[in-house]
Amino acid sequence: MDNKKPLTSKERKQLAKQRKTAAKQAQKYHKEQEKKSKTAKKSSSSSQKRPVSKIEQTVNEKRRQGYEEISREEKYKRESEQRIRNLKPHDFEDGYYIDEFSARQKQKQRVKEIHEQENEVIRRRKKHLTQKQIRRRRIFLYGGICVFIIAIGIILSLTVLFKTEKIQVEGNKYYYDDQIIGFSNVSYQQNIFLAVLGSTPEEITDNLPYIEEASVNFTIPDTITIKVKNATPTYVIKNGKNYIIVSAKGRILDIADNNNDKLPQLKCDKLKSTKKGDYVNFSDKNVPDILEQVSNSIKSNELSDITAFDITDTANIKLIYDDRITINIGLPEDIDYKIKTAKIIINEKLDPNNTGTISGTLDVSACNTTKISHYKPDETVQTTQPSTSATNATDADGQAATQNTEPSSSYSLTWNDIGATAGTESSESTTQAQSW
Repeated sequence: MDNKKPLTSKERKQLAKQRKTAAKQAQKYHKEQEKKSKTAKKSSSSSQKRPVSKIEQTVNEKRRQGYEEISREEKYKRESEQRIRNLKPHDFEDGYYIDEFSARQKQKQRVKEIHEQENEVIRRRKKHLTQKQIRRRRIFLYGGICVFIIAIGIILSLTVLFKTEKIQVEGNKYYYDDQIIGFSNVSYQQNIFLAVLGSTPEEITDNLPYIEEASVNFTIPDTITIKVKNATPTYVIKNGKNYIIVSAKGRILDIADNNNDKLPQLKCDKLKSTKKGDYVNFSDKNVPDILEQVSNSIKSNELSDITAFDITDTANIKLIYDDRITINIGLPEDIDYKIKTAKIIINEKLDPNNTGTISGTLDVSACNTTKISHYKPDETVQTTQPSTSATNATDADGQAATQNTEPSSSYSLTWNDIGATAGTESSESTTQAQSW
């Protein structure tokens, strides 16, 4: 039940009177507000008519930009504050007045809604992956795992595993193993991979003359192998009373008092250096290659008893066979063919019985092109032959060739590819001409 007492007539008249006065006050307030708005409009219109300075334009522009850049929440707050300030009174049950409290409550509620809208996280539903995308993701995943495992393996291999426990030297003939290991920059308990990367095989060859080539390799799990190629003493160079031992590539290996190994004597220009490990300084840069070619050819053709090698003139290279036959090689072209030809002529034509009495000059300088070789005996040598004017001699291909028996003869020998095969001649006919 409503406990309110009904108003008396006097109280009703007083309440009606109060409402009328409140309404009059509200009307008066609104009239004053209208006047103020009109004057503000007039002032704004007048301000629009007057010229605006650049400073005012800049300030207004910045204000406008600042207003545009503010958030939606802030804009609503400013607009709602303006509306609350301009509220008009209304007739309520308990009186005629401006309800600012309810307007503030509505403003707060709306600001909260706008704030939630602006900060709302939009969560979209994920699309289903295709089989191709799934396959790609798996490839990337497995690839990443493999790379990670490999990286871990490399790190372990370079830090913890594969320590050097053995160092082997292969091919060494002239030095102690410790000497070679000392110049190789390899040590025990060092990682075998890093040891090979940091090795210095060039230091081995530079400091040890009898080693021509060196290489450093590893064998998993714990072994380092140093392979060396020994330099072969091939020539000697007479230097006063001493003999300088030289390799096939022209490197000075040692200095000796004698030539007990009976190495071929190399005749060349005057030496600029006689230090062990240095290379002989030749006027022609091609001489080291020529030396190596001649050495390899002599070795492969088993042409022994070469006692000297004259290379003072590279256009007229000469070999001395057993200190009695001068082999004229000529230009350094087809050296193996020329040496092969010279061997066949000496062993099968000039001195088949190996008497050791034949001496002279054998010219094979043009046999590679003309297939003709010339032999001229020394004039002081007298050969002993049978009394008959001619004897039958068997040439390289098994056919008979006629040879005169007079001394001081000049032989011109013609073969078809005499040096084409090792130690054999062509099956075609062979002729031997002789002039007195």
